[in-house]
Amino acid sequence: MLKKEISINTSVERVWKALTQPEEMRNWYFDISNFEATEGKIFDFVVSFEDEDGEHNFRHLFEILEVIPYEKLKHTWEHPGHSTGTSTLTWELVPEEDSTTVVLTHEGAKSFLDEGSKYFTEESYTAGWTDILKGLKAYLENEV
Repeated sequence: MLKKEISINTSVERVWKALTQPEEMRNWYFDISNFEATEGKIFDFVVSFEDEDGEHNFRHLFEILEVIPYEKLKHTWEHPGHSTGTSTLTWELVPEEDSTTVVLTHEGAKSFLDEGSKYFTEESYTAGWTDILKGLKAYLENEV
């Protein structure tokens, strides 16, 4: 299980909006234009990038499992075509006096680790989630 936490100097309502509204998500996360924070909804998107090994296209698929507005968003996380594993991603929001703590938990990522790819490693997921949380923080704290 991978668990990351970050404190963001903004309200829980503002963090929830960034986490659940497609027009907000594309500024710090992924472009999932048809995203809707509703249990049972299924979404997929492709992340494309190029590195020293060439061009890569990783499909991501998830189903919303639980929604508690301003508190929790939980969904599956899969990589169809690249991995047979299924994991669960949980975003929890904890309001503080002048900030919000975001707790991200990725359970089952080890189901991807036997793929033999450098992209499906614990280090890769840890670095990726760290960067994504930093991006969320930067986006919300640097708004004008």
